[in-house]
Amino acid sequence: MKVNKAVILAAGKGTRFMPYTKAMPKEMLAVADKPALQIIVEEVMDAGIKDIAVIISPEKQLVEKYFNRDAELENYMDSLGRRDYLASLITINERARITFFIQERPTGTARAVALAREWANNEPFVVCNGDDVILNENGSVTKQLVEAYEKTESSIIGVQPVARQDIVKYASTKIIRSEGRLHLLEDIIEKPQKESDIHSLLAPLGRYVVTSDMFGYMDKTQENGKGELVLTDVLRNLMHEKSVYAYDFVGRRHDFGDKLGYIKGFTDYALHDERFAEDYKKYLTELLNQDN
Repeated sequence: MKVNKAVILAAGKGTRFMPYTKAMPKEMLAVADKPALQIIVEEVMDAGIKDIAVIISPEKQLVEKYFNRDAELENYMDSLGRRDYLASLITINERARITFFIQERPTGTARAVALAREWANNEPFVVCNGDDVILNENGSVTKQLVEAYEKTESSIIGVQPVARQDIVKYASTKIIRSEGRLHLLEDIIEKPQKESDIHSLLAPLGRYVVTSDMFGYMDKTQENGKGELVLTDVLRNLMHEKSVYAYDFVGRRHDFGDKLGYIKGFTDYALHDERFAEDYKKYLTELLNQDN
């Protein structure tokens, strides 16, 4: 079955970005002239997906307002001869159908995904973490995972290697066998605390393709110590009975839920935007030379 849908998780409180996130969703952090969430939406669309569900919290109505059409604003920009300023957003409005679901309380990524169960309509779908913005000059990271799904027709976890000291912040995957970047999994340990739980340094980094039978494993999954139901824990239960794969995707992932991660990501995107790249590189070089 073809992957036609994607769910983007954007309901987090953004505590690491306080006080900014007291009033503004972290997914609306600007990368030049577009919010981080729009970059993820465009990544999904570049994979040929037009049906997109965004999970937000009650206080993030600004996200919904941003993606809704605004005829008055479009007419005003037309009158100024600057409709091109809205071109990327208008393209999304014309090419994609975006649906919003409200997660009332932060009860975990799996419960956030579950809000879209009826909308998913028993089809496989992509899940994107709204904090993880991934730059790949050669194409969509979502497309890489969708192509891996088309080969396996099984759930796919997007992974990359992380430093050993950082694996405790993510999850560790246990591999049965590998074929290039594609790995059949036996187990996945969320935030491993013991050395024996670190099976590999390939960690999930915010991109998945999941089959609809995943929902049936939520009741079999225990909450973590924070009262959250975590998506990787659900997939762990799924892989005990059905095939689940990891795909080592190509791209540079930036954690936009972290202040330094955002600064690094902003810089990476600026250096790959033809509008700014040369001048920005020159500016950074001048700054570095001043320090010397």
